Amino acid sequence: MELNNMIATPLYKQLEEKLQEEIENGQRPAGSRLPTENELSETYHVSRVTVRKALAGLSELGYLERKSGKGTFVAEKKFQRSITGVISFTEMCKMMNATAGAKTIKIALEDPTEKEIEQMSLKPDEKILILERIRLMDNKPVLLELNKFPESFSFLFGENLNDVSLFEVLKKHGIIMDHSRKTMDIVFATSQEAKLLDIAKGYPLLRIESRIHDVDNTITNLCQQLCIGDKFKFIV
Repeated sequence: MELNNMIATPLYKQLEEKLQEEIENGQRPAGSRLPTENELSETYHVSRVTVRKALAGLSELGYLERKSGKGTFVAEKKFQRSITGVISFTEMCKMMNATAGAKTIKIALEDPTEKEIEQMSLKPDEKILILERIRLMDNKPVLLELNKFPESFSFLFGENLNDVSLFEVLKKHGIIMDHSRKTMDIVFATSQEAKLLDIAKGYPLLRIESRIHDVDNTITNLCQQLCIGDKFKFIV
């Protein structure tokens, strides 16, 4: 859209919407530097005050970030998620117009710990199914996910778990995630975690541990997610 001072929409809002559209359609990719305020002012024939107001609005919405002495840059997408309720990673990516992905690292049956037996009300001698995946947003790793299920979930061995929503796979088998109880803390990436997430060893990660229940209030699984903190915005 071209700026038009003959319509009711303020010029700063028109400029804000134009730049937002260019960011969303990839004309201005994440990490790219915006022209200076003077350059934008000359390009769109508006005052620097108008430009500054448009940039401030986009910064508040999370589209831009200003780096002191370097300029204004298009911000990396931040994965928005609520810490209450249960919503799949895939669904949250859709809400952000981003593409969700998954890569399976491990799926195996193992012996549970005493704590896991108690938490999941397991039967004597029952094993647990371990599923580890890297979750991707727009082909970039953003978190490591470790799920632990009762042995009755062994049907997952027969499923393709790459680039699919685990919630949707479970729904096919009549299992619907309904609610969860979460705890959160900060940890630092080990060498292996850093390699999988393509970050430096010791990088801060947000650890989210969940006990997830189905609609019958049965604990379906224990889940641990290690999230790259600066890729996420959490909503309380």
